[in-house]
Amino acid sequence: MILVTDCGLRIETLSIYFVFFREEEKMIDLNGLKSIIQLSYFNDSMLEKLLKITDIIEYKAGDYIFKEGDDAKILYAVIDGKIGLEVEKTSSTRILIDTIIQGMMLGFSTLVNTEKQSYTTSARVLTDTKLFAWSADDLETLFSQDYEMGFLFMKRIAKIVKTRLQIRNVQFLDIYK
Repeated sequence: MILVTDCGLRIETLSIYFVFFREEEKMIDLNGLKSIIQLSYFNDSMLEKLLKITDIIEYKAGDYIFKEGDDAKILYAVIDGKIGLEVEKTSSTRILIDTIIQGMMLGFSTLVNTEKQSYTTSARVLTDTKLFAWSADDLETLFSQDYEMGFLFMKRIAKIVKTRLQIRNVQFLDIYK
């Protein structure tokens, strides 16, 4: 199924339950965006620009937001709920490697321009969840218009990716103890 939101966000998903809110129904204010850790350092002018391309999506527990290897087209931030990041060990075994909670982001592969942008983990909804969502194309356009905003955003994302990589390295080393 393919859905296109009011902001032009194109979502391909097998998820059965999700809800998109129109601009007048979003009820997102700047404080809502500031509640996301990676956005809390943006000034109000930057947040107002980001607000224009922000959608809200809801998922039910058990749904997959994306799966490992899917095209990475959307960046997400958790408004409410809990998401498990998983990797596939075998075709029938998935390993939970991280839990994403309120105020955190996921889907960073969306921001990395490679030959094939794809998610490196699967994101399974652990509890009913509400998310902010931004399309990669909208973010790229915004950041090309506001270089300072793009730089600040990518600087914060790089720190998060580094931390998550360090956590994975520790988890990997624990396997061989």
